[in-house]
Amino acid sequence: MNESQVRNELYRMLRYRYNLWPDHFADIPGLKKQPGRPDLVVMNPLGPGFYMEVKIINVAKETAFHFDKISAGQRRWLSMWEDVRTDGSWLGLGVIGTRPRKMYVIPWSTWLSIEELLTPFQNSLPYSAGPGYRVELQTMGLDFRLLTPFLCTKVKSSERVSGESGWRIPLTLECLWTTQSPSQTSSKMK
Repeated sequence: MNESQVRNELYRMLRYRYNLWPDHFADIPGLKKQPGRPDLVVMNPLGPGFYMEVKIINVAKETAFHFDKISAGQRRWLSMWEDVRTDGSWLGLGVIGTRPRKMYVIPWSTWLSIEELLTPFQNSLPYSAGPGYRVELQTMGLDFRLLTPFLCTKVKSSERVSGESGWRIPLTLECLWTTQSPSQTSSKMK
């Protein structure tokens, strides 16, 4: 599994579960290549769209997600869009190299707050701040536990929508992305 496969899973979740219109910039004909442009532009037929940058952490090889994996150009695009749009920008973060795999969808402004919280100690978010990490990280729970509210859930095979990847965003975020009324969405989840 690699970043493009995680991006494809997020694409299929957004497209088929939430009826949004994601596009990977590299796949849009005639579009100029622009350094730093996020991986997905997501259009919402019922409201504002948003950008999503997709990254991975392979916990079989890495113990932390290093902040410099998000380039300065990507940060500029995400922050600019965050400032001008109500749905802002998002970071899609796939955790690979472990079972079960995990997927997080984090608002860009929240991600920046997490980085700000950690940078006095280090320039990465540990997967698990255990022995070998600073005491402050361990006692304050400064690791992937911070991302728990943004953890996507797996959808049972019997409940999947045709074409989707089998992921669902956290219920707390679902009202932002759904193109249906909240009552329709909650009845589908039962």
